[in-house]
Amino acid sequence: MNRSTPVYDLVKERFTTAKDNEPLVIPEEAIVVPGSRAVTHPAGKKWGLSLYAAVIVKYRDDKTDARVQLEDLLR
Repeated sequence: MNRSTPVYDLVKERFTTAKDNEPLVIPEEAIVVPGSRAVTHPAGKKWGLSLYAAVIVKYRDDKTDARVQLEDLLR
């Protein structure tokens, strides 16, 4: 992931990119997983291409925190 990678937030139904003079900022408590997005260029559509995308699938909550604690204990 780099500065030009858009991050798609499924929870808030929006996407985030870096600002002109600022870095890409991932919201606190966001759970980010790898995903893909369709290429809208005609050749991309024709060939069924997709590009890497970072996807926020949820934000941490008590249940997520409990799972992380369990993983830490198992390590």
